[in-house]
Amino acid sequence: MSGARPAGLAPRRAAALVAAAGLVLGLAAPAGAQPITVTIGPARLEHDPAWSGEPVAEGGAPALVRRQGPAILTVTRTAAPNPAAWRPRTRDAYLAEVEAGLVAGATRLASKRRALGQAGVPTLDLTLRRRGPAGAAEVVAVRVLLFRTMTIAAAAAAPDDRAGRKLVEGAVAGLAPVR
Repeated sequence: MSGARPAGLAPRRAAALVAAAGLVLGLAAPAGAQPITVTIGPARLEHDPAWSGEPVAEGGAPALVRRQGPAILTVTRTAAPNPAAWRPRTRDAYLAEVEAGLVAGATRLASKRRALGQAGVPTLDLTLRRRGPAGAAEVVAVRVLLFRTMTIAAAAAAPDDRAGRKLVEGAVAGLAPVR
């Protein structure tokens, strides 16, 4: 999900739709549990309450760390400007370069480029398979929001199986521009 509330829906109804979508994606949430929303600069992350973790120090890197069983979700905010992502003439080459850097040493499973939010923030969604730090196969999903003056990225990793892929893709899908 993009994190944006569909026009005309009451907040309670929108939250119910988000929770229902989380269940469809295979995320474990107690019945009636409301998604948790965390604001990170000009972006926000809505995630299932099953993802838990302690707050990270203000201005720290990463900006957010959450765990759900063996899976981990992190969000980082860096002062890396992305003017080339905003220019139609240079956008495709720039996004290809960012994607190549993320995929290095891994196997790409899925990739999608689009614009999110009212401002049309260039966004890269990527799912890949790699060997984790312990040598075990894992699936990783990444969403990168390429703002003009900064970059905010969510990455989630889990054991490499169908449930793991659904879990990590659903987790990073909650990252979206605030506007």
